[in-house]
Amino acid sequence: MPALLSSLTAVERLAAHASALPSEFARALGEDLEYARFGAALPELPWYGGWSHGLQLWFGRGEPPRFARLFRERAPVSFGLKAAELVANGALVGTDAGLAFLAGHFTQLAVARAFEPALQRLTVSGRDPKESLVEARARIEWLQSLMLLQELHGSSLVGTSAVRSKLQLRKDAGPKGIGRGLYELIRVASLDSVGEAPTKLEVDSWMRGLYLYSLALASPLGKLKAVKNGARAEARELYRGPEVDVWGALETALDVTRRGLTVLGGLIRRNSFTPRSRAKVLEIFPEGPPDVPLPKPVVPQVEPPDEGAA
Repeated sequence: MPALLSSLTAVERLAAHASALPSEFARALGEDLEYARFGAALPELPWYGGWSHGLQLWFGRGEPPRFARLFRERAPVSFGLKAAELVANGALVGTDAGLAFLAGHFTQLAVARAFEPALQRLTVSGRDPKESLVEARARIEWLQSLMLLQELHGSSLVGTSAVRSKLQLRKDAGPKGIGRGLYELIRVASLDSVGEAPTKLEVDSWMRGLYLYSLALASPLGKLKAVKNGARAEARELYRGPEVDVWGALETALDVTRRGLTVLGGLIRRNSFTPRSRAKVLEIFPEGPPDVPLPKPVVPQVEPPDEGAA
């Protein structure tokens, strides 16, 4: 959860500027934004499977659940490419829903990689004496996500009903799981990329857990998770300072996402997922965990002036 709101905020920013995307992804985000949120949320969802993980999450403690680690670290690009191949073949889910899911998946991957270098530094330099590294990282990720919402909306939204809409991963709100087609997309892509997959009962329990968590976060209880008055200066330093620029990192992640989706869209249109075609996506998103760096920005080549021109 600490990083979930940041990923979902990035998805909404991507959708708000959909004209910069290939037309099929722009259409999908307009029609099925909830599926994009789900794609971005999937690596975090295992945290919500049960009271123990949910409590650890609320208090910023505990190691990530197994599938949270697998989805984030083992082979996230291979997972996305397999899901894209299934979408290209018209399998399991509707085309727009599948494209939206892919947009969300690659957005969270880019955000995680854009945020990771500063997070690693801040977790060490900003750790309180009584905190573990895990607790420090969770606290910093959470504060950064709240400051992102503050910059966009003038409020972190926690403790209000507005935060529930940010966490809505289905078209109809409620404590329900996911459809069979979307589950099969996840199952097949997960088996192909990491060799195992969660059951539908597990994924449904994650969704119900997130729904309950969103209710708590939207209630007066959620204000306990807001930035305290005494911590505002620290939160601002963890958001934008000598070691970090969260907003800049988010924009960098979105630029990389747009590049990746442009290439991925070509593979889907041609239904070509040969090693050579996949390599084009892997140039932008190399396989690996969040500490794999993002590619350097593409600098447009400017032709030198013709010295012989009048």
